[in-house]
Amino acid sequence: MPLLAVLLGFASCQFFETDPDNVLNEDQYIAKESEMYRGFLGIITRMQEAGDHAIFLTDPRSNYLEATGNAPIALQNLYRYESTDGNEYADPKPYYALIVSCNDFMTKLDDFYNRVDGALSDSAKVHIPRLVSSALRHKVWGYYMLGRIYGEAYWYDTNMTELDNLDNGKVFTKLDMKGICDYCIDLLDNGIELCGQHIPADLEMDWTYWVNPMGGNAAYQYWNLMTPRWINLRAELASWRTNYEDEAAAHADWQWVRDNVLKYLTESLVNGGHWYSCTMQIILEYPNIFWTEQVAYEPQIMGAVFYDYQNKQTNRLVQYFCPEYPADGYYLKPAEKALEIYNESDIRGPHQRLVCNTLGGQLAFSKYYYTRLNNQGYLRQNIFEIQPTIPIFRGHDLHFLLAEAENHLGHWDVAKTLLNTGLLNRFPGGRLTVPADSLDGQAIWSEYYWASEDVNWFAPSGGYGDIGIVGANRGKEYDLPVISEDATEEEKLAFAFDKDRIKAYDLALADEYLKEFTGEGKSYSYLVKMAERYDKDYKIVFDRVKAKYADASQVEASLQKKYFIDWTLE
Repeated sequence: MPLLAVLLGFASCQFFETDPDNVLNEDQYIAKESEMYRGFLGIITRMQEAGDHAIFLTDPRSNYLEATGNAPIALQNLYRYESTDGNEYADPKPYYALIVSCNDFMTKLDDFYNRVDGALSDSAKVHIPRLVSSALRHKVWGYYMLGRIYGEAYWYDTNMTELDNLDNGKVFTKLDMKGICDYCIDLLDNGIELCGQHIPADLEMDWTYWVNPMGGNAAYQYWNLMTPRWINLRAELASWRTNYEDEAAAHADWQWVRDNVLKYLTESLVNGGHWYSCTMQIILEYPNIFWTEQVAYEPQIMGAVFYDYQNKQTNRLVQYFCPEYPADGYYLKPAEKALEIYNESDIRGPHQRLVCNTLGGQLAFSKYYYTRLNNQGYLRQNIFEIQPTIPIFRGHDLHFLLAEAENHLGHWDVAKTLLNTGLLNRFPGGRLTVPADSLDGQAIWSEYYWASEDVNWFAPSGGYGDIGIVGANRGKEYDLPVISEDATEEEKLAFAFDKDRIKAYDLALADEYLKEFTGEGKSYSYLVKMAERYDKDYKIVFDRVKAKYADASQVEASLQKKYFIDWTLE
């Protein structure tokens, strides 16, 4: 049955059916309203193809994973920090293919709109702006990935179906990471003129109401997670851009991140209970963030790539990580040295066995396909059928971003509290040291710390009981520099903006980030972001990855030359 026929039947729809007959090709046009959704399906297909790319390209270079003897030579070369230029795993094609698909979709949708002269059903008039907005964010995500992995990209807005003529400046603009951030943030902030209207980049497509316009269908709520959220993209790009700006511009970006992320988290708390929170619930539900094939743990997932084995959609996670995979596989495993950074109670560490385990007598990274919780074991009886969700963003991302911003704004106590054990433990009585309503702009001690929104994070005040990034994972607290409340206001202000203090806090966030985002294609890039920020210091990366190598000389030599992934586009 054709895809749209199934979808419009509402009963047993399979949106992720990716038979080529159900996806518009580049030489096809959108001829009727139903084909708008087929065109967008092409973008989702490209996202599926890109889903595990960063994991296998960057995580072997980070601190946690090491290559097994089974691994393909190209993957072993990545692990050993051999040249990446020409390595099959390093090819950025999946991200450019996604960008091509986004440009192609928007061009065809605009052509369709103009051909029918805007004569559309009420439903299409609602959905077109939301589909375009979603496509814009997929495009931004593609460039964000290119930037944080390769440090550069070719920007183009034309409807291209082949990646050629890269020296044609009229079509392509080569950007460094600063340029990528500028272009992407501009697109996120200003949207696009298309289909006879201005379309902002922050519109959300509610697929449940498209499936059932009369009231939605909650069974398809996870479809709303297919597209990255605007707040995640905008805040991540701003945090990167601060590396390349002057002090005033960087401060403005950090202020934006702090204000908007805090506002978003607070509104999510009010509207959605404990969504995106660092709370005791994380300890109880952590495996469910990853150990799933569909909806994941909704209060944490803020964007994901989904797969459906029945429709022949595959990623390589289980094959690469599981030692009991019934064919060629088991290419990557946890490094023994990496496991030493976790204390015994940490739910992500080897003792709790929720992220790594011993399977078939082999140490394995089991985050995506196996859990010992309630003796559930493997997700499916046939291991090769397991197709786990790959998170794009989740609630923890926002907490790291907020702590990072508070740190650079001089709010060291806030940053330290968010990183460690949270507001509930920092203020067990449920009140801030200085009540929010007493801030008069004169008291530096309070002005540079807590905002009025923070009170919403306390359980006694109706909040969810924030217990911090470390607390929510039962990890080890970070011992960071502080200053006494008895210090003078001048001393406190100097301490708040001391560059060495800020760096110490940043590196603590980096160390915790390595623990939290293992095997998600993100941790290595976070180290690169910190290296770029602190005088392009490759040792920030090297010092955190070297322990897993018996001889790290090749690693150091490679990082000295370049810590971004090297790939020559011709």
